[in-house]
Amino acid sequence: MEKIGTIIKLPKFKPHGGAQIATVAFDMPEEALCSIKSTDSRGCCCSSCACSGCGKTGGENGLFIVHGNIVNALNMTGDELHIGKRVHVFISEKAALFQAVCAVGIPLFLAGTLFSVIYLRTHSEGFALAGLAGGIAAGVCIAFGINSIVKERALPQIVTIL
Repeated sequence: MEKIGTIIKLPKFKPHGGAQIATVAFDMPEEALCSIKSTDSRGCCCSSCACSGCGKTGGENGLFIVHGNIVNALNMTGDELHIGKRVHVFISEKAALFQAVCAVGIPLFLAGTLFSVIYLRTHSEGFALAGLAGGIAAGVCIAFGINSIVKERALPQIVTIL
């Protein structure tokens, strides 16, 4: 996946690897941000959903507000970056899938597994719900652990400065 964006924030320090990590806002049409549907139908400002309840409202107070056009990206060019520069950002499909599995897949899998195992053994909904919460908590801890190990290797990469 390749996108073009503008650098909106730079850290004051460089990570231990020496490469800069910049915050990039992608040049995306507003309807691309309107991706999570909800039952909220208050004053939508997207032209694509025609106020069908996407949650993206003019006052930014809908049920689900999606800000999917801002990412942290690793500077692989070796050039010095400045706020306002336009850059070309690349992330492989494999890295994007890895991030999704770590952030969502592992917690959901553990929550479902613990809920099922506890409910089948005890037939108690209270204990099963506690297992569900424990599975989500354990999955989130594992996801943060993987994030701290992988660090910059899973970030999108700035490949060219425009």
